[in-house]
Amino acid sequence: MKIRQIIPLVLISTMVITMVACGGNETHINVQEDQLYGLWRKNNTQEYWRYKSDGTGVTWDEGDDITEEESNLTYSWTINGDRLTHVFTGALGNQAVPKVYTVTEISSTSMQWKDDYSMEYSLTKVN
Repeated sequence: MKIRQIIPLVLISTMVITMVACGGNETHINVQEDQLYGLWRKNNTQEYWRYKSDGTGVTWDEGDDITEEESNLTYSWTINGDRLTHVFTGALGNQAVPKVYTVTEISSTSMQWKDDYSMEYSLTKVN
């Protein structure tokens, strides 16, 4: 074979292998809003997240000697498919600060999410 015939075959083969290796490994779930309602604790920590049915929430860390009533870390939240968005206000001089997570698993007792930096979080439902 001539080199002109081999190069296109190598390029096409490389593209196909790359596309197969990189694509389609993620499964997306559809989270219902009411699955989030309640109090969740991040595993192996004293960090809590409360999701209220009105789309607001509060988070605090008892390891920092802060209770839910004392916390000023309030947020609004929305869920769209598996994308969970928290919007904190007041964190940077009353500027809205969004944080987006992908929910990878949820049940009546546990939830897992990850952020866009591949940090994964596991939570357990407290009530």
